[in-house]
This record gives sequence, C-alpha cells and structure tokens, in this order.
Amino acid sequence: MIRKAEVKDILYIEKLEKTVFKRSLGEKFLLQELTNNPFSHYFVYQKGNKVIGYIGFRAYDNQAEMMNFIISPDHQNEGLGEELLTYSLDYFTHLDIKMITLEVKKSNKKALYIYEKLGFKVSHIRKEYYDNEDGYVYVKEVF
Repeated sequence: MIRKAEVKDILYIEKLEKTVFKRSLGEKFLLQELTNNPFSHYFVYQKGNKVIGYIGFRAYDNQAEMMNFIISPDHQNEGLGEELLTYSLDYFTHLDIKMITLEVKKSNKKALYIYEKLGFKVSHIRKEYYDNEDGYVYVKEVF
C-alpha cells in the first residue's frame, strides 16, 4: 500500500536510508519536511505493517524536485520502486506540476533503468556530486 508519509514513519525512513545510502537525511530534517514544509510531498510503501520504501519531493511553482527514493534491498526487483514512482508522477499531475527533476549516481543502474523507463531524460552531469562520483541530473515533463 502506498500512502502519505507520517511522523510515525520517520524512524523506518531513517533506517532505510542508513541501510541503502549508509547515511540519512536525519530525524530532524525529516520531521521538518513532514510537519512544517508546505512544499514537501513524501510517500511510503507499506507492506503489512512495515515501511519498505519511500519517496520524497519538494514541489514549488510548477516543478518538483526528488529529495530521496528508496526501496529496501529485501524488496528490490519486485517492481515496487516503479510502482511508487508512478504513483508520485500521477499525484503530481493533479497538482499542475509540469517538470520533475532528480539527481542520481551514475553507477546506480537500477535507478537509471526505472527513471529512463518512465520517461526521465538526462539533462546534465554534476561532476563529483556524490563525493567522488558523478551524478546525472534527470528531468521529466509531466502532463
């Protein structure tokens, strides 16, 4: 089930981030995003009573920027990431969002595959954006 993220999900989100990325945006940042930032839009993928993935955006004017996107390693390759991203894209069409941007490591082949499959295009490269690794900036026009 995909639903809007709630404060009770922060510890699960933080754990997912640390498992996948080896670091987290942090409890304080996530709390701010979920409670006090009118531009934030976060969703979780819940299976049973466990949060196994999440995606977060900041939307302003007619564009949105992806902050983070994670599916638990135990549930990757099940189509859940694509489902969560597709849900988000549909959600943003109702908010009159026209463009979505994101950054991703050049080495993240699974993410690159999903983004390209769903119509994202490489805009440019950010040299050493992720410590010593380049990042792609992807853009998708939403209608």
